[in-house]
Amino acid sequence: MSKRVINFYAGPAGLPLPALERAQKELVDFAGTGMSVMEISHRAKEYDVVHEEALALTRELMNIPNNYKILFLQGGAHLSFGMIPLNLLRGGRKADYIVTGNWAEKAYKEAKLVAGDNVRIAGSTKEQKFSCLPKASEITIHPDSTFVHLTSNNTVEGTQWQNFPETGGIPYVADMSSDIMWRPFDVTPFGLIYAGAQKNLGPSGVTVVIIREDMLEQCQAQDLPSYLRFKIHAEKNSLYNTPPYSVFTFYVMS
Repeated sequence: MSKRVINFYAGPAGLPLPALERAQKELVDFAGTGMSVMEISHRAKEYDVVHEEALALTRELMNIPNNYKILFLQGGAHLSFGMIPLNLLRGGRKADYIVTGNWAEKAYKEAKLVAGDNVRIAGSTKEQKFSCLPKASEITIHPDSTFVHLTSNNTVEGTQWQNFPETGGIPYVADMSSDIMWRPFDVTPFGLIYAGAQKNLGPSGVTVVIIREDMLEQCQAQDLPSYLRFKIHAEKNSLYNTPPYSVFTFYVMS
């Protein structure tokens, strides 16, 4: 290879060369197992080290308190758009969505399919073609909201929240797929953060969900298929099913 290409794809981003070189070196014999990391069981003790390291590093780098669960799921932000209202907006619960771009609007529309009029627009810049973020005076947060949803960085339109809007103590639920870990920030106002790994964390195929325990307890979803329940993934330490590409994406991420 004569050169590394600088990757400006909208999807998967570039990975650090040392991580790729280590993966290449260990591809056919991971940790002395005589197998590729893509072949070993996600229940194997050799993989358990990888899994726990990825969890610990995520917690360390984001300074995540112990009252949060870190989940590694699949389906990208698209699946999370639906899982969040399915788990948190049962029994007439309501939520406010701040619509500031293509992905924020997708999240709002998916939530409307689940919870109908209980999902409200707290602020929107659609009339401005999402060229800006709403001012504080243009955002209305309802006191009966379970959460306020926002998209931290709007990649299509090029806008990003530098300071998150005031909510009166109502927890944020945030799609941080494109800017997670780009800067230190206080996690504690957030009830749930979700992000596809492919921008900043690792290969595509992993969705990181960081959920506060009090929000997790609000997930009343016994009638949902098992995979759609956040509580099950928390109870199983994100090993309810075989991780994507066996365990390869978690391995590179760690």
